[in-house]
Amino acid sequence: MENTSIWKNNTFMRLFSSYSVSMLCRWFDMVAVMILFSYVWEADPFIIALIPVAFALPHALFSQFFGILADRFNKVKLMLVADVSTAILTLFLFMAPNPWIALPIIMLRATLTVIHYPAQQALIKNIVEEKLIVKAVTLNGSVDQLSKIIGPFLGGALASAFSPELCILFNAVAYALSAFIMISVLKKGKIDIQSNLEGESSDTSFWQSWREGWSTVFKSRILLVSITFSLLSFIVIQMVDAQIAVLLREIAPSRPELVGWLMGAAGAGAFVILLIMNRFNKIQTYGLFLGGSALCIGIGFGGMGFLYAGVPNYIPISLGFVAGLGVGLFSFGINLVLQKESTNENIGRVSGIFSSLTSLMVLVAPLVGGILVRVISVTVVYQFIGLSLFAIGITGIIFRKALWRESSKKDSTNSVAKTL
Repeated sequence: MENTSIWKNNTFMRLFSSYSVSMLCRWFDMVAVMILFSYVWEADPFIIALIPVAFALPHALFSQFFGILADRFNKVKLMLVADVSTAILTLFLFMAPNPWIALPIIMLRATLTVIHYPAQQALIKNIVEEKLIVKAVTLNGSVDQLSKIIGPFLGGALASAFSPELCILFNAVAYALSAFIMISVLKKGKIDIQSNLEGESSDTSFWQSWREGWSTVFKSRILLVSITFSLLSFIVIQMVDAQIAVLLREIAPSRPELVGWLMGAAGAGAFVILLIMNRFNKIQTYGLFLGGSALCIGIGFGGMGFLYAGVPNYIPISLGFVAGLGVGLFSFGINLVLQKESTNENIGRVSGIFSSLTSLMVLVAPLVGGILVRVISVTVVYQFIGLSLFAIGITGIIFRKALWRESSKKDSTNSVAKTL
């Protein structure tokens, strides 16, 4: 009998538990690393600037290639090996004596975790029924956003009360626990999760599989438009996302706590919208959600460009919440597209391509944003970015039928089917 609830899918719930544990402690780890480099080792600002590069560069370089592995091999085994290896490397990071030893460990560890996103996407495609895909996507998105709220808060508190090394040790334990959960999924063995490349000959080369992944993206109008639209929005967002502290420093120099409150409000907004999306079973109007994402973030970022000295706290917090709604819509929309518009045979590659491109944006866009802020001013840049995102969002919503070729009939009959 088919499962009528995502909570009754035992394999998915184990996968979800593993993801939840590792995501929460990953944020412990990120906060701890920043504190360790900045306060304990008192590293040079250039060295500190290399930390996000060490986290993001492996994803930019290897995600699309690891996506091929996710399509070719047993996904649970791949994630299990990655979790065990990451736990060991995190222990080495715990014992690292200085930044020059820690940075290569962080980069190597990030390389091993690259497999998680394409493998997890492929697993969901394999183990979750079509009618429950929306539920699976929103649950993963919800725990991701909650982790961004709870993780830094708890991580910062633990690092201050005890030591940043303790948070890193917690992350090692979390990855070990995640590995044990993966072992339980592997032992369950009731579902075929070995290889999805049934349609390809056994002697298909690695590079041919890579080309076929890109071919899938270019041949599917919905995938191509969705990924292009998302990347356009994403690069604009990343240009100023890291500059929020600079903006708040200018308008509220005596209220540094606003940075944390704003981040928390954005996470809360994303979590709320994902809870709302979880009420639906079927969604076809991708343009409405991806366009709405850019629109909400544009309102939030653009509004921040008009903040003034002495502004009441509730105004930037409200703008952060609105931007968070957009972040939640973005996370939900693009992951749903990847799940619905790919096949069991190529979802690992398609997800890896998207992850690789977004990670590349994370490396490039903040540098461009930093230059713009220095040349112009942070408020003008936020106003311009907000207006740009607003225009992108409106374009996506108004022209969604032309861009995504969504028919009026589909919009009226199939776009949103609520849970009964």
